[in-house]
Amino acid sequence: MRPDPRTHMLRVRFSDEEWTALQEQASAAGMTMSALVRDHLGRVSIRNREDERQRLIRLNRINANLNMIARWVNTYRDRAETIQVISHLIAIQRYIRDLAS
Repeated sequence: MRPDPRTHMLRVRFSDEEWTALQEQASAAGMTMSALVRDHLGRVSIRNREDERQRLIRLNRINANLNMIARWVNTYRDRAETIQVISHLIAIQRYIRDLAS
């Protein structure tokens, strides 16, 4: 029999609610809580909070720009140059695509 290669331990504090939820998930999966945590370790993607905050700021700016374009189109319907509006929308679409990648 091979010795267990797991020699490192991490102590984590849980609230009563977190502990109960972890127990229930492990039980439903037919696993120990340790096995459940190890199993999910490779499946969880961790995001940089600052990057996410910056992305949200950019998306909010895009939303503000879209609202300004919509207000302008609604105000100047008769004079609205469709090509100009579409070009702005295409630029915004490209920016959103860049944010997603």
